[in-house]
Amino acid sequence: MTSPGKDLPEIPSDISLITGPTMIAICLNWGLMGVLLVQIFFYHVSFPKDSVTIKSLVYGLFVLDILQTALVTADAFHWFVFGFGDMNRLDDTFLNSWDVPLLDSVIALIVQCFYSWRIYVLQKSAIFPVLIVLVSLCQCGAGVAVAIIAHRLGKLSLISTEVAEQTTWLAASALADVLITIVLSWTLLRSRSSFLPVSGRRIGRIVALTVETNCLTAGVAVISLILFLGVPQHSTLVVPPTAIIAKLYTNCLVAVLNNRSLGSGTRFGTSTGSSNFQSFRMPELPSAAARRDQMLKVEVIQQTDTRDDDGIALRDFGKSQFSTQRGSNSF
Repeated sequence: MTSPGKDLPEIPSDISLITGPTMIAICLNWGLMGVLLVQIFFYHVSFPKDSVTIKSLVYGLFVLDILQTALVTADAFHWFVFGFGDMNRLDDTFLNSWDVPLLDSVIALIVQCFYSWRIYVLQKSAIFPVLIVLVSLCQCGAGVAVAIIAHRLGKLSLISTEVAEQTTWLAASALADVLITIVLSWTLLRSRSSFLPVSGRRIGRIVALTVETNCLTAGVAVISLILFLGVPQHSTLVVPPTAIIAKLYTNCLVAVLNNRSLGSGTRFGTSTGSSNFQSFRMPELPSAAARRDQMLKVEVIQQTDTRDDDGIALRDFGKSQFSTQRGSNSF
């Protein structure tokens, strides 16, 4: 295939393995952007009284995800519109070195630091939160290094040469997510038996949501690492999972925040929100007076008379037997 004054490389027979994963990555990124828009709208309507810090976190991540989608779209036009049929352009990194590894690692760092703060609030200890933040900083640093090296190389086909940096980025990201899942679930489950059944059910729901969201992001990072190390001859296969990591992190975090409306039993659009983040703190045990108020007192009066065949009373098995039972809700 030629153009005036310029000879273009021949299109290879495995072109589908080059363009296919890239096109899937672009579509997935846009699809998750649509999901995020719905979640952000729900959050905006349901929690208008959240603190400025949390609002800045949510809307800041939203802006970063919009930026990533815009850059991914620019990449799509560069490869498939302006450079249609040009293998040189198709192999050009263009903005891909910044919109995927750089923004992925930065967004992951922000979300993982949020979970570290959540663990600190629950545990009142900085040991595990500091460990998670250090691992997250490691993945972020490696992601920035991948972006810089990829920009200097300028060729998507050379991505497989960044073994150390990309392996560190994806492995550390997965490790941080696994640590968050284990520590947060253990912290919540350890305290579950101390609360009312209703609170215990709510804690169970939080644990399930925590495991699901963090396992999802960790799983995608592991899949990316397996594809990167297992199929180095087809470097574009790693593009779809890495292109959606940032969107998954933001969607999962906003889903956790929106989960508070389910716990409070409010209808969509009627929750006023609160800055105390009831989903992130343990429910308080009732006071001793409150427990006494919840005590139940049951008095049963039983009188039994036994008579012979002539209707003459033989004996009275206690004119009144009283059985008093006290109970309370199990904690």
